[in-house]
Amino acid sequence: MKALQRGIVRIKPIYIGIHHYRDVYGSVCSSDVVGTPPIPAPTSEELSKATEEMISRFKQDLEVDFVKMDEPLVIREHEDMRRLPAELNYDVDALLVGSLGSVPLELHTLSHYGLPILHRARTDFLRALRVKKFLKQSKFLYIGEIPSFSAPNGPWDFSALEERLGTRVRHIETNEFFRRFDRFSENEVKRELETWMKDFDEVIEPTRQDLMDATRVYLALRALCQREDANALTVNCGRFTEERPVVPCLAFDRLIDEGIMCACEGDITAMLSSLILHAVTSQAVLMGNFGSRPGEFEAKKGEVTIEHDIIPLSMGSGGLTVRDYHGRRFGVTGYADIRREPMTLLNVDTSLNRISVLEGRIKGSEDGIHCRIIIHMSVKGDVQRVPEIIVGSQHVSMTFGHWLSALKEAGDLLGFEVQHL
Repeated sequence: MKALQRGIVRIKPIYIGIHHYRDVYGSVCSSDVVGTPPIPAPTSEELSKATEEMISRFKQDLEVDFVKMDEPLVIREHEDMRRLPAELNYDVDALLVGSLGSVPLELHTLSHYGLPILHRARTDFLRALRVKKFLKQSKFLYIGEIPSFSAPNGPWDFSALEERLGTRVRHIETNEFFRRFDRFSENEVKRELETWMKDFDEVIEPTRQDLMDATRVYLALRALCQREDANALTVNCGRFTEERPVVPCLAFDRLIDEGIMCACEGDITAMLSSLILHAVTSQAVLMGNFGSRPGEFEAKKGEVTIEHDIIPLSMGSGGLTVRDYHGRRFGVTGYADIRREPMTLLNVDTSLNRISVLEGRIKGSEDGIHCRIIIHMSVKGDVQRVPEIIVGSQHVSMTFGHWLSALKEAGDLLGFEVQHL
């Protein structure tokens, strides 16, 4: 695991080996009270072996790669309970606890530390722990004017957002972005573009200068994230086009595949939704306008759609066809047929107290021109009920796979009401 990698769930193993029956008569369950021999206390070697076996069973059942086990603490005597505070730190996420017999009083004491107590590897719960940890370790950039031109309901109190989920936000003005945009030399941009063009199957409308500008957008956004230690960003892109004829769409495609989640139009709820889905899955996530009724964002009867300008290369079935922005002869977007796989949709409510989750399957995609990609999907459950459960803005986030079970666990852990079909 890389140093300072986000979302590593740390588990502290504790084995309680306190020997309760120390006198000659032993347990009241004995059939021969008078003749009961002394019950020997377990040796240090036996307790160490029991501890190793507890950890080994946990690891054998482990189905994820983001869990790190700390050094175990073996409780041999009651005084050892007082050693635990010195062995815990703010980075520990849960306790793995085993014991020699029933230890209700000791378990009650451990519960006071406020950490989940595990007895086995529960995959969905571990993914939920990763969501909580990942959000606390995440920081996203909000670039541009507040509020968003298309998602004006926020939430805009970034201090309250950090208090609620632990996620930090850095607001960057549009002019600061363009100062960074202008800083790269022509040679730097050309070298980066030549590398990037290996992902392009075809370039249709954009000129060489358009592609250079799209590359500058990518370099500027990546540099700002590196400077600020940010792993996500959202851009109020309506203001971009008032300043210069550039958009961040193609840069978002690439940044998402590099692990920097991106949300369009300064939409905070879509930003948080993308971070949550990425935390659960470690996969690329896209977002866009959500069509939940026939005729809404090109949705047909019996389906839902996402319509927008983002398609990370890893989510497509081939290279990118590079087009202009909304058929307007400026800006750069990419299109690729999306892979037809199971999917999960998520959005967070502006109250930060509810999320909506839908599972389904991708039917296919098309080039929508005005919004470059339209993704058609079926959902598990009654599609007519979808408008009843959707919360947040007009956008939703999507990733491959079915993740409702893990997201319900995350909702319980983070205090979200989870609305689903």
